[in-house]
Amino acid sequence: MKTLVLLLVVAGLAASPAAAQKKDKQATEAEDIAKQHDNTRRALRDALPLVLPSWSLPFYFGMHLDDTKNENKKK
Repeated sequence: MKTLVLLLVVAGLAASPAAAQKKDKQATEAEDIAKQHDNTRRALRDALPLVLPSWSLPFYFGMHLDDTKNENKKK
């Protein structure tokens, strides 16, 4: 009876690192999948063309015009 209990304890200890490794592997795999989904979303978002109405083009292109003029004056 003692040997049976001892064998069960040894089997339980041997199985616990394998179970922990399996859970860790699943968590790592889930993080990798989430990262891939995020990268795909960013690629799709960045690939969309910038569509602006014609009346807003001078505002859009003139947003940082003052900054560039100041940098040119400093040089």
